[in-house]
Amino acid sequence: MPESRQKTARAPQSAKSARFAAIETLCQLERSRLPVASLFDKVAVECALDSPDRHLAMNIIYGVLRQRQTLESLLQSLCRQPLSRIKPFVRQALLTGLYQIFFLDRIPESAAVNESVKALQAAHLPKNLHGFVNGVLRESIRRRQTLSAACHMDGAGATFLNHPDWLVRRWQQRYGEEEMRRICAVNNQQSPLILLVNTRVTTRSQLQADLEAAGITVQLGAYSQDALILPDFHGAVNRLPGFTQGHFQVQDEAAQLLTLLLSPIKKGGLYLDGCAGLGGKTGSLVQLCAASEATIVAVEPEPQRQQKFRDNMQRLHPEAPVTLYGMDLQHFAQGCNLRFDGILVDAPCSGTGVTGRHPDIRWNRQEGDLARYQLLQLALLEQASGLLAADGTLVYATCSLEPEENEEVIALFLERHPGFMVEECSPFLPPAARELVRDKFFAPHPGPSIDGFFGARLGRIKREAETA
Repeated sequence: MPESRQKTARAPQSAKSARFAAIETLCQLERSRLPVASLFDKVAVECALDSPDRHLAMNIIYGVLRQRQTLESLLQSLCRQPLSRIKPFVRQALLTGLYQIFFLDRIPESAAVNESVKALQAAHLPKNLHGFVNGVLRESIRRRQTLSAACHMDGAGATFLNHPDWLVRRWQQRYGEEEMRRICAVNNQQSPLILLVNTRVTTRSQLQADLEAAGITVQLGAYSQDALILPDFHGAVNRLPGFTQGHFQVQDEAAQLLTLLLSPIKKGGLYLDGCAGLGGKTGSLVQLCAASEATIVAVEPEPQRQQKFRDNMQRLHPEAPVTLYGMDLQHFAQGCNLRFDGILVDAPCSGTGVTGRHPDIRWNRQEGDLARYQLLQLALLEQASGLLAADGTLVYATCSLEPEENEEVIALFLERHPGFMVEECSPFLPPAARELVRDKFFAPHPGPSIDGFFGARLGRIKREAETA
């Protein structure tokens, strides 16, 4: 039951190896509920991991998170004591070892066992624990066939969903059993790398040819006309042909389609990205505005994100008319006299639509978080609405599947602002993407080449005197 096929890692050169980094990162995640990527970046620097070892460690971390319930069931069948009584570092060492043995078929079983034990040595844990980990993992190898048959099943005979119960329950109630299981199954697979072609400097066919000439398998996007999918690529993105020249950025198809909801772009218009982050959607907005001589303003309060935003704009769109304001949307709105023809609010959210690409999210979130996010999202939408020109378009988006953050936010906003209305998204999307529209909203569920997402297009209601 291999989840993905990885090349066998070469032997680590330091005591704190890729396996140690994976185990330590999972321990920190369990304690902190912080984003796993930022935790791993710090651990990888401390362990002085090179690129191949970084990739191996991340593959193990994400794999353990995607298969957590399956792995915990496996481990419990091999241990007499409850898992909660096993020291966190030892428990994570066992889970990472089991993941390599049962899911990574190009990792030798001996390497999975030996490197797990070495990680305990690097952590300076007692020798009796080394023997415990060694014994459990070797026993799993001896019982592999019977365990493989059993680890897919729970007591009711159903496949493990590897998602928290509260999230499974919500999706089952809203989408039904079959669709809930499909979403969970998609989330438990490794997401493919998806590129947005920078059409200001190259074409999709040219970038596809460049990638294929380098021996990389390329597929056309299923929904976005500027998307390329690299289903088998798992290396460093900055080593892909065209990266340095700004020929592409990494962006899911849902995010690529989102900016189209601001169409048509007004000639010489003024557009705002109210939650810019690293600049991914700002970059796609630049491409959308390329022929219209429009000006783009972006708002981002976090200093590290501001620097990455500038780096991305310099690589992708060095000549683009983009101005970045280092503040949050509230403070920007308080001091801004401009009115924008289009505003994008890609609001902070629970992220339940991207838990396949970011599997730590499913274990970090709690159902009570949704109310807190809703308050923030509604505030951002109201702040943005005050900056909109009379005939402008306001697009609200999240990468969440939860109604509290999506339809309910829109309903609450319209109650408070009866001068606005929801506009149909379909006319602004490519034909293939129109099937993703539900009740006027752009609302794809997670799929093989697209994340779960939500987008709403809002405009002011035109009075009869204005339309006469």
